[in-house]
Amino acid sequence: MTHVVVLSPEEAIALVRPRKSLPSFVSELTCDDGVISLTGDLRRLTYAPLPVKIAAKAVPVVHASARITSFWQNIAVLQVDADAAGLPATKLLPLASGTVAKMAHKRGLPEHAVQLRKDGTVSLDVQALMSDTFTEVTGFRFEGGKVVVEGVPRGA
Repeated sequence: MTHVVVLSPEEAIALVRPRKSLPSFVSELTCDDGVISLTGDLRRLTYAPLPVKIAAKAVPVVHASARITSFWQNIAVLQVDADAAGLPATKLLPLASGTVAKMAHKRGLPEHAVQLRKDGTVSLDVQALMSDTFTEVTGFRFEGGKVVVEGVPRGA
């Protein structure tokens, strides 16, 4: 038996964050046609590592989008495209990796649940993120402004 959970982009991000609200720097978040997009004002970051604060002064606004390139054995890989005054995702993702790892740890997620890679991709262990709901995740997509997750429900 397969179960489907439909999340708003905000709810999907809340799976990683210790708080349910969006990060303070996010000014726009959309999800359409297989792509999740974000616009952020890095000057609004409350707590950030020093390299991010320095980068925010030079490049205050970032536009990023992510498209699912693969999904296999509960793991989704997203290709990230970003524009922050010409800096590519390969330069931007490593700046955020420590912060994301800390958030995931505070949330009680395994270390591998969210990985920001130097090649401009993000790896999501969707089953780990949705472990309260699913024992196995069989599908993951962005559709109709939502994040759609399919899987075998816990307790089935």
